[in-house]
Amino acid sequence: MMNLKKLTNNWRKGILLSACFVFTVSVLPSCKKTSSEFGTEVLDINDLLAAGGKDTFELKTYTVLEDSLPTDNQIYGTLGAYHDPKFGIVNTSLYTQLSLSGTVTLPDGTATVDSVVLSLAYGGYYGKLDPQTFEIHQLSEKLHKDSTYYRHTTKATMGSNLVDPGSATQTPNTTDSVHIDKDGDGDIDALRPQLRLKLDNTLGQQFVDDIIAGNGAFVSGDEFLNSGYFKGFKINVANASPGIGKGAVLYFNLGSSDTKMTIYFKHSENPTTQRRVELVVNSSCGDFNHVEVNHLSYHIADVLANPLNGQTQFYTQSFDSRAVIEFPSVKDLKSNSVINNALLYIPVSYHNKDVYYPSITLELGYKTDSGKIVTFRTASYDNNQKAFILDLRDYIQDIVSGKAENRGLYLYQSSLYFNCTAERIVFNGPASPFKAKPKLVIKYTEFK
Repeated sequence: MMNLKKLTNNWRKGILLSACFVFTVSVLPSCKKTSSEFGTEVLDINDLLAAGGKDTFELKTYTVLEDSLPTDNQIYGTLGAYHDPKFGIVNTSLYTQLSLSGTVTLPDGTATVDSVVLSLAYGGYYGKLDPQTFEIHQLSEKLHKDSTYYRHTTKATMGSNLVDPGSATQTPNTTDSVHIDKDGDGDIDALRPQLRLKLDNTLGQQFVDDIIAGNGAFVSGDEFLNSGYFKGFKINVANASPGIGKGAVLYFNLGSSDTKMTIYFKHSENPTTQRRVELVVNSSCGDFNHVEVNHLSYHIADVLANPLNGQTQFYTQSFDSRAVIEFPSVKDLKSNSVINNALLYIPVSYHNKDVYYPSITLELGYKTDSGKIVTFRTASYDNNQKAFILDLRDYIQDIVSGKAENRGLYLYQSSLYFNCTAERIVFNGPASPFKAKPKLVIKYTEFK
């Protein structure tokens, strides 16, 4: 297990009594200060290089597949497909329960459904906002809030697609407000951006008829979920294979008050007044993202098949894969060395006009003996340098001192969003044809 405690300052006392040998690695592009949660903003690579030295640290870079990734109850539900020119096709669908916010009752009589609308509040997107065709099917298998679901998990559905054909194909609009009568009071309200899909009225008619009949499932939200009366939806897109550079994965705030299914109807008790029943996605509901990624014919597939192919470019992609970087020649540092500074410079292949932007936060982790990846560093993307710079002083010191094994480090997007966004990062490898290459810059003191 790695020891990440900070070094004491005791070594400084001996610096005047010892011969000092300072080495650094390679000359990097001109660098400005970078933003980081761990203090690299006060370190300058040029300051380290000014001490002189030579490039002796080998870097091995590659990408590994994420096999078992839980995707249930995440910050965002994901939906949509896009064709990344660097990564291939990403196609995501959403499985979710819906519940009642309380008891729902209606007086005796009859009801006529006017419309049924499923609204999903936007949380963002990745790719291009091209038209997509949405489909919704009713689940025939129950979801459970306390169960773990993975990116490859599926649940059986029943019946035909519920989306009205006139509503199915839409160009997502993630910025403009939606103007409707939210409360049924006759006033038009401006709601946050949302995807609104008109559904078959038959489903809504079944609901209101059963409410009038006194179906026990509508006594409470818990009873509604536990009864299995309505198991939820699978929401997906029909355009599973967009053209290169087309499409997007959409993010939805499932816990938003604007994410719900609304049944609009009139009751025979007062046939001129429109009523509504709402089903929401609350904290008792289970949900998960199903994700399919097709890398066929793209370089990332070659890197996943053989780590040696990751020396020109290597990658990390939400839901799918993590980048890995190893430092084999760090073992050449003597055990009596004290690491003053160690900065890892990782350039990113990205142009400002590219819609496939890199994640703004990069996490660094190591793998424990049990195989779990533990995050221990975070860095922010520096768009001026088109790179991430990470402080590895403690990590390198632990390797040199024999407190940690030199197993390599995993690079990936923020853990909060790795399981619920579609972002990716393309890193330049040591053998990149581009000028900017990853570098490990170390300044250390060797005691005799």
